[in-house]
Amino acid sequence: MTSSLSTPGAAPLGPAARQGNTAFATSVALLLVRLALGWTFIYHGYQLVFVFGAEKFAENLHLPVLPEIVWAYMAVWGQLLGGIGVCVGALARLWALPLIVNMLVAIATVHEPYGFALPKGYEYNVNLIAECLVVLIAGPGLISVDAFLFRRGLWARGAQPLDQPIRRT
Repeated sequence: MTSSLSTPGAAPLGPAARQGNTAFATSVALLLVRLALGWTFIYHGYQLVFVFGAEKFAENLHLPVLPEIVWAYMAVWGQLLGGIGVCVGALARLWALPLIVNMLVAIATVHEPYGFALPKGYEYNVNLIAECLVVLIAGPGLISVDAFLFRRGLWARGAQPLDQPIRRT
């Protein structure tokens, strides 16, 4: 690999070229975070929707303004659909917001009296909020449905031949 210093007249290398392919490594890390976070919410949302039932979950809610069943359906379907969206990277930033709110409500209504530590505390909820914040701030990365649909990242230039070096413009 030649650098711009050895080629007369070539433009100097930018910081990304000097550091290597950090965009791909970051996208793989974001993919792993999204898969873990998404699967957690999918699993929990599936249990609340299909195993326990939203009606049973609503009996334990005591929130103001709306009836408990409305809050229950928003929570369980938000977890299930939000988990799917985050997992595949489809509108992941948008889905991270209701998941954060969901965990904040869970802390305030269920886990707060038990303190921070597990088994009944809100330690796990704080970790889920932190993962949601990572997705909210950094986005879904280059390995996601959003990147594919909007032709960003790995899919931006179409298929690349494997026997030739990638041309960077």
